[in-house]
Order: sequence, then C-alpha cells, then structure tokens
Amino acid sequence: MNFVVLPHPFYNPDLATSDFYLFPKLKEYLRENHYESDEDVEAAVRPWFRQKCVEFFTDGMRHPVRRWQLCVDRDGDYVEK
Repeated sequence: MNFVVLPHPFYNPDLATSDFYLFPKLKEYLRENHYESDEDVEAAVRPWFRQKCVEFFTDGMRHPVRRWQLCVDRDGDYVEK
C-alpha cells in the first residue's frame, strides 16, 4: 500500500490507529450482542473484517497523520481525542 514508516515513540496510545479508528468501529458492530465464548466472538469478528474494503484500512492508516503531528508538536505529550 506504499506506506512510509514515520518515526514515533515506542508506545504512544495517541498514535495507535487501532485504539481510535479500528476498535471503536468494531465495538459498534459488536454492541448489544452477547457471546458465550471466545470462539463465538471470533466467529462474529472474522466476517466483519473480511467484508471491509481496502479503503477502510487505508483510511484508518491515513487518519493518524494529524494526531502524529500534534504528538510531535507536543514533544510526545498526550493528544486529546
């Protein structure tokens, strides 16, 4: 997908795309459902991922650019959502 790896702190939750893009969308999909086992959750999640188009994932990877710049400008300090 021709992404360039940007320098970043080892772990910064502000830059974890999964924390502010992927997981909220997945949680919305799973909301109000009850699962009996981990296998049931996996069975629900796999088709959700499979039906997502490439643009869904590329949008998620492009979204953090603004947040990355804020983090750099603040010398790694927390960036509000």
